[in-house]
Amino acid sequence: MTKLTNGYEPRFDFAVDLAYGKAGEAELVEFFNAVQGAQIEVKSDRYRNGRMAVETQQKPLGRDWQDSGINVTTAAWWAYRLAPGAFTLVSVPRLKKYLRMNRDLLQKRDFAAGSDNPSRGFVLMPDQVQELMTSEWYDQ
Repeated sequence: MTKLTNGYEPRFDFAVDLAYGKAGEAELVEFFNAVQGAQIEVKSDRYRNGRMAVETQQKPLGRDWQDSGINVTTAAWWAYRLAPGAFTLVSVPRLKKYLRMNRDLLQKRDFAAGSDNPSRGFVLMPDQVQELMTSEWYDQ
């Protein structure tokens, strides 16, 4: 059988699968303990298209562009509401690492350009959100 990069061989092995499942459960408990009482920045996808907008700067009326959003957050976690009851939750360090490593590949755009407080940032397409959430490149 072919061995995958993480050492797992794609065949049924109850002991290996049970240990993997238990490790996942322990990590989820650790995660819930970590987010309990932690600051979480929450954004929403009003268009329900699976894209994730990440603000980096804003321009309040009469002022120059200044850092905002992911560049100034003190939150430990970044939550993105994709639809009612459906959230993507990622640690701020992981998201920042993803943005740094992919800065030149990501779509950059202005938001609310005609308003009194336009902003700008990145738009992550659904496949990029999936990469952010699954690739080992962004592990801490």
